[in-house]
Amino acid sequence: MKIPKILLCLVMVATSLSSPSHADEVEDAEKAELAKQEAFRSGFEAIVDDLNYGSFDSFIAAIDQRHMVDRIFGLRLIDQKIKKRFNERLEYSYEGMITSAFVVPEEGMKATLLGVESRGDLGRAVVRYDLPKQQFNYHEYDLRLDKRGRVEIVDWTDFLRGLTFSEGIGRSMVMGAPSVPAMRKLLDFSNVRESDLFQFGELLKAARDRRLDRYLEIRDAMEPRFQRQRIVVETSVQVAKQTRKRRQMIAALQIMAEHFPDDPLYSLMLLDYYFPSREYEKALQALQRLSDRLDFDDAAMEARLSAAALVMGNGQDAAAYAEMALAREPGLELAWWSALNARAAMADFAGCVDALRRLEADFGYELGPEALQKNPAYAQLLQSTEFEAWRASGQ
Repeated sequence: MKIPKILLCLVMVATSLSSPSHADEVEDAEKAELAKQEAFRSGFEAIVDDLNYGSFDSFIAAIDQRHMVDRIFGLRLIDQKIKKRFNERLEYSYEGMITSAFVVPEEGMKATLLGVESRGDLGRAVVRYDLPKQQFNYHEYDLRLDKRGRVEIVDWTDFLRGLTFSEGIGRSMVMGAPSVPAMRKLLDFSNVRESDLFQFGELLKAARDRRLDRYLEIRDAMEPRFQRQRIVVETSVQVAKQTRKRRQMIAALQIMAEHFPDDPLYSLMLLDYYFPSREYEKALQALQRLSDRLDFDDAAMEARLSAAALVMGNGQDAAAYAEMALAREPGLELAWWSALNARAAMADFAGCVDALRRLEADFGYELGPEALQKNPAYAQLLQSTEFEAWRASGQ
């Protein structure tokens, strides 16, 4: 039966009045998404603020302990006795396990939240941690909202280690008692002789015990395909760091640069090889790869890019990066040093004096001729009328 047009129109009107429109549904969904984004932003900001106050309480509370343990165990073939011991001690060791993943300078934690992004119940955040001697580390956090809308830290990547937190702990547990199946799982090839696996096991035990000389002796006697395995390359760097053997660490980083030059996970670590080796172009590329991976603006990154550009002889780019760093974070000491050096290279002596004034006033330096003449890059600055006028003014 054919429905009259007028009746069909009345039905459509009634339907539109009795149910929300598609536009209303879209608006509600957008509001819900914005609310979740705000929950991620404000929740993680509060966690970072607590870190800067010297407290890990909010950070630890944001981690689902059972879920983190499951991530640590994962599909790793960890010795059952080690698993049992880990679970038995967890009540007393859990907080220390979390806090040991952080380097806390004597003057206290300085954490800068670079950004938070999210979609639905999943989020991501990046935090810069200031270290002594104008060095920095970065953590990339995987986040989610729990059923009550609170931020939960799922895991995080530490770029000075090139590992997630759970991977680092899980790997150390495998090294505690490396079984043949567990060792096979760590390798990316399958045709392994028993004698090679025995040697690999001895390597892991030497790493576990931080016996660097023994570790290097075993590694250097292994087949090349073992030496270039990711776990071996990473562990070589980490054991050298743990034992504070800088020469061996640089050598291990050179191997890392040979086999994994383009991996942003290693970019921050590789700077300790590229700069001393004067491979400035590679250092600049590594910084750019890391910046792309983090995907949030960062004044410290721009200050370091400025330094890399300057040693390559590109004063204009160095000055541009330094000015971006200052505009983004005027209170960052490294940004002022980068600005001073770039301005000196560009003969902007008035700008140099401004940087010197800020470094003295805000960071407690005494930057008279005696201090500056040690650096040949400041020779023209010291002879400039701008510098002489500043020193004569006593300001």
